[in-house]
Amino acid sequence: MYRETADWAFREFIRYLFRPKGFEGKFATASAAILVTLLGGNWLVKATLRGDYALEFGSTNIIPDWAQWSLVTIFIAVFVLSFVVGWKRFTRENELRNRKKVIVIEGRGLREDDGSPLTAEVPSDIVGHRLGVSLDLRQKRDGVIIDADALLPEVDAARRMVQQYARQNDRQDVTLVYGGLTPVPMTFLTGVVFDDEGSIVVMDWDRTRESWRVLDSHDDGQRFIVTGVDAVKDSPEVVLAVSASYQVRDENIDTTFKLPVVRMSLPALDSSHWSQAKQSALAQQLLDTAKVLEAKGVATIHLLLACQNSVAFNLGRRYDKRNLPGVVVYQYEANGAKKFPWGVRMPVAGIEAPSIVRT
Repeated sequence: MYRETADWAFREFIRYLFRPKGFEGKFATASAAILVTLLGGNWLVKATLRGDYALEFGSTNIIPDWAQWSLVTIFIAVFVLSFVVGWKRFTRENELRNRKKVIVIEGRGLREDDGSPLTAEVPSDIVGHRLGVSLDLRQKRDGVIIDADALLPEVDAARRMVQQYARQNDRQDVTLVYGGLTPVPMTFLTGVVFDDEGSIVVMDWDRTRESWRVLDSHDDGQRFIVTGVDAVKDSPEVVLAVSASYQVRDENIDTTFKLPVVRMSLPALDSSHWSQAKQSALAQQLLDTAKVLEAKGVATIHLLLACQNSVAFNLGRRYDKRNLPGVVVYQYEANGAKKFPWGVRMPVAGIEAPSIVRT
């Protein structure tokens, strides 16, 4: 943690040195240049215009002494004033950085290697002292969940730690940043749990760049195509298969569920998800679809998600805790007889605490 803080402080110092300067920097630079000209330039002219030149012009003074020293006094005053204003600006910015806090929530669960820490990758334009909160869901088996029940207390512990950090500061001085590589049910749960904490900057791991990045790309306009809603009649439970990065295949669903299936699928599964606007629109579509299902009398949605981490997190944040059907989000296991062996029942629709559901 200390190393991460030191790295951040060094980057902020370099950023400050090369930041766009205020007006006082320009004034100080101009004043210094004029002072050099007044004090040095007049002396150089005097040295040059000696001898025959001095006889021709009659004097080596281009600027009278009284005018020269009046101007020197004025520009020294401007230089000192600019320095004072700049120092006050620096002090004010430093106080602002010390007061603001950036709580960085990093979820780990799919790989045993530590990789690049999210805290060190938060963009420098998010001002504030970094406070890392680790949501470590690894169980010493690369990519395998051994005991799903043991993961739920970890999510709650991370939530309580974030609340503790946030209570120590004014809400306006706290920024939350989330990024993770955790199992889909736990990612969705994290979104549900942290939705009440206010605005969150969401980051994700870019496998191509092999680095963390914010959702900073343009919206390509692709949206879910919703099918199967009309086939839902009197069933209190349905499967909602959301295909964003991969297709949730019928044969995999059939290994676990014998329920009506509603699908939300993107036309192109290789489309970019690096747009916050796009992810917000997709989350709104999930909310609208859940509303339609609730109106049809559905009490429980069995949610199958094939999407990247940030999409699952934002879908969880948008899911209404009070007015929508209960929802269970499932883990996909490619090598199992049942492809969806367990899921997490979310704390929504009157459910106070999450729990593990096994199929």
